[in-house]
Amino acid sequence: MKSRVRASVVVIHNDRLLSFLGVDPKSGREYFFLPGGAIEEDETATEAAERETFEETGFKVKVDPAANVDREYIFHWNGEDHDCLTIFYRANLVGSIQQKVKDAEYNKGVHWIPLAEVPELFNYNAEILSAIQELIGH
Repeated sequence: MKSRVRASVVVIHNDRLLSFLGVDPKSGREYFFLPGGAIEEDETATEAAERETFEETGFKVKVDPAANVDREYIFHWNGEDHDCLTIFYRANLVGSIQQKVKDAEYNKGVHWIPLAEVPELFNYNAEILSAIQELIGH
């Protein structure tokens, strides 16, 4: 299985983590996700992280390229296992205006998660949770 190389962001604002609610098309299971996705051929990982965040949440962010961690993990989605290599970056909001989101059907909207709830809501994947905790300093 070939690794899917992705970029994702950890954005904290007012002690809350930027995320969106996603629903697996096959199982119907709900997950809170960090914004992020595949790195396209013509872009860097930081550009992909910023683009995906805007597409999935409507917020513009600026990635700190020096604040990153890599994680490899298997993620079960839409009835299949996906071998992922994700570069997680710390990022900051650029302004506070949210644009309208036109993303995939599984995206059920933006959520700002209180930091105290992060361990519970991201416990579905130890690697993703550890990346978040490392980048927020917990």
